Amino acid sequence: MRGVFFSTGTHIPSSRYRVSQFLDHFERRGVQWSHHVGYGPEYNEVVKTRWGAPYKLMCRSRRALLEVLASDSGADFLFFQRKAFRELSLPEELASRRNGRVIFDFDDSIFLGPDGGVHPMRQRAFDKMCEFSAHIICGNSWLAERAGAPHKTTVIPTVVDTDLWDPGPARERFSDEVTIGWMGTASSFALVRSFIPALEDVLAAHPNARLHLVSNARASEFEGHPQVVQTRWSAETEVDLLRSFDIGLMPLEDTLLTRGKCGFKMILYMAVGCPVIASAVGANVEILQGSGAGLLVEDASGWADALGQLIASEADRQRMGEAARAHAVANYSVSSVVDAYMEVFERVAGRPR
Repeated sequence: MRGVFFSTGTHIPSSRYRVSQFLDHFERRGVQWSHHVGYGPEYNEVVKTRWGAPYKLMCRSRRALLEVLASDSGADFLFFQRKAFRELSLPEELASRRNGRVIFDFDDSIFLGPDGGVHPMRQRAFDKMCEFSAHIICGNSWLAERAGAPHKTTVIPTVVDTDLWDPGPARERFSDEVTIGWMGTASSFALVRSFIPALEDVLAAHPNARLHLVSNARASEFEGHPQVVQTRWSAETEVDLLRSFDIGLMPLEDTLLTRGKCGFKMILYMAVGCPVIASAVGANVEILQGSGAGLLVEDASGWADALGQLIASEADRQRMGEAARAHAVANYSVSSVVDAYMEVFERVAGRPR
């Protein structure tokens, strides 16, 4: 069986965790593959310059062209992780007309505008994509419902390779310092900003706590704060940085945009044995409720209470961290979902050409 995979970019999380990390596993299951990415490894640097917009247009256009060309390759399926352009689905539709074995994978509310509002062009493109795709893979049940095609939709959460993302060697403690960690892209800074007052109160009340932000940019609000550390994200250091967290944060506002989030930040924390504090929104609830892996927060006032509890109790952090690791391995690891992907591939590859 041969598949051609398309994804957004080399270092884009959705590409890394919904395509790249699976390719060797698929190959061992008999899938011959080729993989084309839109943005290259230089994306994080170029996008912040005046060349950012032309660069993105060039990369997306190149991906769109390759999608159409690949449709004549005789592949058993074409796997589109998101679309080349959010506002239109023409490249994918042309590919589908030439090779009807299209799998559409998405893990975010890509049918909404950047501000989370209604975006007619994106909605039409998304609906059209769902219509002509042979099968749809969604990151959570809310997205699957929005796709509106239950007969050809499979929910597969975004997962992590728990053989690589693990707790590592036990940390030696030389002080009672507690690290509250958050890892994410600069586009998600707004979610952190939404509970800055609670964070400031917690840091003031607990001199032994520090906040560690890991991102592709810096949050100006925290510059110079004596209890806040900001570190540049890199693929080489992300596992060790996650392991340094004692508590992982997953704040979300309750909007249509955030209901499309798949809780992957939480899954990364859990994989390395880090207890989680998360907003009780969307997939966060599905992932965390009943697992013992952390605490769900209902409103702004709940952040201070939850953080205070875990900062004060090393025993709670240890117990929840162990539960988090077990939960990630059992339900959100690569090995736990490979069979589901293979079932989709075999179903689509069996369709008439």
